[in-house]
Amino acid sequence: MTRHYLILLRTFWLGGLWGCAYIVRPLLEHRGFFPAHGMEIMNVMVGLGLVSGLLMLLLARWASLLRWRETPLQLLLVMTLLSVMYFALLPWWKLQMMVVHALSVLGIWWLMISPARVVSREWSPGET
Repeated sequence: MTRHYLILLRTFWLGGLWGCAYIVRPLLEHRGFFPAHGMEIMNVMVGLGLVSGLLMLLLARWASLLRWRETPLQLLLVMTLLSVMYFALLPWWKLQMMVVHALSVLGIWWLMISPARVVSREWSPGET
C-alpha cells in the first residue's frame, strides 16, 4: 500500500512541476504576466514538491524501503535538495528557472529508471 502512496506523491510532484514549467509559464509569458505573477505559481508548486518529496522520504523510512545505494532514492534526495536550493535563489528568477528545468530533467530520469517503484528498483516478495 505504501508503494501506491509513493507513486501518487511522485505523480503529483512531477506532473505539477511539468505543468507549471511547460504549460502555465509559456502561457503567462505570452500574456505578459511572467515573471511578475508566474513566479508566484512556480514558488507554490516547487514548495508543494518539496513537501511531497519530504513526505516520500518519511513514508519510505516508515515502510523500511530506504536503501541509500539505490539510484531512485538518490535522485529523490537530489531533487529535494534542489527544491530547497530553489528558495535560496529567490531574488534571481532566471536562476530559479534553471533549477526548475534541472528538476524536470531529473524527474524524467527518475521516472524512466523506476516507473513502478519510487525509491528502489527491485521488488521484494514481502512488500506491497
